[in-house]
Amino acid sequence: MAYPHATLGQALRNSARRWPDDPFLVGDGGRLSFAEVDAQVDDAARGLWSLGVRRGNAVALWMPNLPDWVVAALACARIGAVIVPINTRYKTGEAAHILRQSRATALIMVEEYWDVDYFGMVTELVPELSASTPSRLQSTAFPHLRTVILRSANSFPGTVPFANLPRPADTDEVEFRAAVAAVSPDDTAVVVFTSGTTGASKGAMHSHAVIRNCSNIARELHIEHGDRVLGHMPFYHIAGLCTEFIPALMLGCPLYPITHWKPGEVAELIATERITIFGGIPTHFVDLIDELTLRPRDTSCLKSAWIGGASVTPEIARKAKDVLQLDALQAVYGMTETTSTTTLSRFEDPIEVACDNRGLPVGEFEVIVADPETGESLPAGRDGEVRVRGHLVMEGYLHDPAATAAAITTDGWFKTGDLGRFDEEGYLKIVGRLKDMFIVGGSNAYPAEIEKHIQTHPGVRQVAVVGVPDARLGEVGFAFVEAVEGTALAEEDVIDHCRGALADYKVPRFVRIVSQFPLTSTGKIQRGALAGQAKQATETVGGRQ
Repeated sequence: MAYPHATLGQALRNSARRWPDDPFLVGDGGRLSFAEVDAQVDDAARGLWSLGVRRGNAVALWMPNLPDWVVAALACARIGAVIVPINTRYKTGEAAHILRQSRATALIMVEEYWDVDYFGMVTELVPELSASTPSRLQSTAFPHLRTVILRSANSFPGTVPFANLPRPADTDEVEFRAAVAAVSPDDTAVVVFTSGTTGASKGAMHSHAVIRNCSNIARELHIEHGDRVLGHMPFYHIAGLCTEFIPALMLGCPLYPITHWKPGEVAELIATERITIFGGIPTHFVDLIDELTLRPRDTSCLKSAWIGGASVTPEIARKAKDVLQLDALQAVYGMTETTSTTTLSRFEDPIEVACDNRGLPVGEFEVIVADPETGESLPAGRDGEVRVRGHLVMEGYLHDPAATAAAITTDGWFKTGDLGRFDEEGYLKIVGRLKDMFIVGGSNAYPAEIEKHIQTHPGVRQVAVVGVPDARLGEVGFAFVEAVEGTALAEEDVIDHCRGALADYKVPRFVRIVSQFPLTSTGKIQRGALAGQAKQATETVGGRQ
């Protein structure tokens, strides 16, 4: 049973009472039960309270998928502080933007990980830290920041060790308990910053009502008590939060946090620990298909997996279901601003539905396909902008009313910027992004459709299509193609594969064979970077027709 009207802190308490001895966090060399995590969260919450963190304060969290990430996040939730995860791939300037935009009063972080010196970046940003009194920092660049809490075996001036947080005085215990009891499901719980691939990232605010949509997601994925959930999606990402961390928290499931995606190690973990719930972007499935084809393991334990974040090609979908031995592969559509999941194909749907990137709304909210100019709802079969209204939509962008007003209409519709259409059965199919669509001689061309066909070529591993300027037609297609290893794939092969199967205006005018794609921090292909490369190539001798 889930707790759709609880806070995140209450959800942990409820699970710890129902399943105290069941494992919750499995990783970093240990296994922690729900009762043990609950106790650690209580201690950490008291520590944060003693350091002056209060309800509504933003607390930045800069660490990978470690059990301590979960403990720190839930400690914030328990006292009503706002969790602000920072992307672990961010560099100094990017982290500075999050700290400044969120007005974080505390930062909980790792000293070093993956040979990345996170603490070095912070000391560069906050030179006053080493001379400050712990929890009394005065920073010129970050005037709201008071405390830096460090997960480290070493001691550094100005910081507070995460493993040894202070405890409130006995006289403060009554006040602390009252603060915990005052936390409301309507309070802002987490701010997830968007990828920022097209500009400065924006912080999408979500209340504890994220639990409501996570409950719906768990139901549609058939997640039940005792299922083993793979926690490989970064917890700073909305998908990691809403399809892995929170469902496991609510339903009493062991969660296996993974700090680094290594297909061989992941395949071994799935087989040995009998993981049942998985999900990811197409790249994750491509990696596991390659790994399991070369070194088969018994992954028949896998029950369901979601796939999304980019267009899903039929070849990848079918191979993923077969090679990973999945009971169900479900296509997902959602955004950071809509709590990760707006639609899912159903568990019992035939694989053809996932192949076609179609899904049904997962809960009690509204989804329409609208005319982008007028906002008028369009009938089934018509392409338009997908708009969403209801509990899964963010509260707004943190400290950015202009961006919020641009994204959410006065009557509550969130404008996704995605192009989609409903079919007669009520399934929503995403056909592209408004900004990704290009117009060839007056005809709309959708990259997702073109990519889907190119992917059927046996020599193609992955593909991304963007539009580039053309003096005569306005725009034409430029395809970036990664070949299957060992395959001699030429540009002409890709174009010939499209001719006769796609309308002539959809056939890419240019093709480039690449060894890898520029990726976002969550593994998605950076279309903006590719568009820049394509434009540069077609302006020089680099483009090939």
